[in-house]
Amino acid sequence: MDATSLLMREAPADGAAVLGAIPGGQTVTVQEEKYGWANVDYNGQNGWVAGYYLVSNGSDHSSSGNVSGTVTVKADSVRLRSGPGTENRILGVTSDGDSYRKLAKENGWVKVRLGDGSAAWIAGFLTSEGNSSGATASSTPSASSSPAVSSIGKATIVVDAGHGGYEPGAIGRDGTLEKDLTLATAQTVASALRYAGAEVIMTRTSNRYVSLPGRAGLAATYNADAFVSVHYNSSRSENARGISSFYYGSPSLAGAIQDRLVARTSYQDDGTRHGDFHVLRENSSPAVLLELGYVSNAYELSRAKTRDHREQVAQAVTEGVRNYLAD
Repeated sequence: MDATSLLMREAPADGAAVLGAIPGGQTVTVQEEKYGWANVDYNGQNGWVAGYYLVSNGSDHSSSGNVSGTVTVKADSVRLRSGPGTENRILGVTSDGDSYRKLAKENGWVKVRLGDGSAAWIAGFLTSEGNSSGATASSTPSASSSPAVSSIGKATIVVDAGHGGYEPGAIGRDGTLEKDLTLATAQTVASALRYAGAEVIMTRTSNRYVSLPGRAGLAATYNADAFVSVHYNSSRSENARGISSFYYGSPSLAGAIQDRLVARTSYQDDGTRHGDFHVLRENSSPAVLLELGYVSNAYELSRAKTRDHREQVAQAVTEGVRNYLAD
């Protein structure tokens, strides 16, 4: 950690309640990154800290010159900068799963070669060494294995409403909280899956906080055939739009659901992407994390609040799970 001390908060926001302070130089475990904040475990406590103060283990605080290999971005909407620090000019934004040739490392930042031949810097803790399509992604046995059942009527499915309690998630243009949208959508998804014959377990059915290990752990507890995590996206750009589905091991479940989401909602197809999220990485079942549109986009936010949208998503997820199990 590259700071004298760092405040750990209950939620990824400057105004969130302070849980305590982490002394500079301490090592923390990052569980998740969102909107420039990192969810960390430190000294038995979990909370959120400003991500730009974190330095990856093993990174050199002085320039290491030219280095070889590639790095892969492991979060969405990561900023590309003109130099190794947040004070430098923003050149653009990159997405989870994008890979670049590594040129240098300095003070916890990685210099990379972009597709047009120019160079940019990325915060090191938001990258992983190597390409996301390599062995690491395929090392999750449950996610790469075939479905245990072939019919949705015999399936057990965990439906996860993202965020909750003191963790609001993204905040829409009109103050709408992601945690409220995810709960309403997840409940509609659960109803559709139950109607199709599946046994459904929800990680939460009210406005309460559930830890990331607690969410992923339900899949193991119930030996689930699929785990579906419901989220909404956000961006600094009001024009950002579209639906995406994230996976960690096998892309089969995510791909099946993404196809139906695009068909049902007519949203822009932002693709099926590898995502190093705790609820995917630490899951014993085939798992997908859905980003169902942008609350920072006026049109998609207005749709997200409607019953029609929730029912379209629910039908798409049900059809996607059915197709996945049948293949």
